[in-house]
Amino acid sequence: MTNKIKPVSFLPRFFGAFGQLFKYMWSGDYAARCQTIGQGEKFAFEVEPKVITEEIEVIREVEVAAPTLDSVNADGAHQLLQLLQQEARFIDFIQESIDDYSDADVGAASRQIHAGCSKVLKQHFTIDVVNSAAENSRVEVPSDYDAKQIKLEGRVEGNGPYAGTLIHPGWKITETRLPKVSNTDSLTILAPAEIEV
Repeated sequence: MTNKIKPVSFLPRFFGAFGQLFKYMWSGDYAARCQTIGQGEKFAFEVEPKVITEEIEVIREVEVAAPTLDSVNADGAHQLLQLLQQEARFIDFIQESIDDYSDADVGAASRQIHAGCSKVLKQHFTIDVVNSAAENSRVEVPSDYDAKQIKLEGRVEGNGPYAGTLIHPGWKITETRLPKVSNTDSLTILAPAEIEV
């Protein structure tokens, strides 16, 4: 909404003209404003506001649910932890605080743990990549992709197909060779207590 200037009647204009004359002569700024108005310019409150419209592209964010476990085999998990403890003393390392150790000490210990964990994985599992393309290469993802094998990150728009950069190839187990056990009662004992007598 704009304001309008009301016309001034004759007598106020007549007497006001003398005051405006001296003000016009002594104030360069006032004279400049009068000249601007005289050239047809309007005050800011007289100008109709401009309505600016801009089209904004709306991108729909699609939340992809993380894969969930259909079943849990606690015995298999306990057995794997037993093997990692036996070969790499993995539980010892995780359970112990490393705050008081130097980075060099932690690095030296992790080298042995890495060797032991690697031995367990190679001995009892065959592990392959989910996507064999080179990392950081462009890959295509079909619209009917398996969300358990492929996790889309970033701005996901629409229902696919998609194209993106392979950040991590993923891992999958193609063969499991865990030793068979007939009695699962003691699988929760990851390592027996050791007592020297």
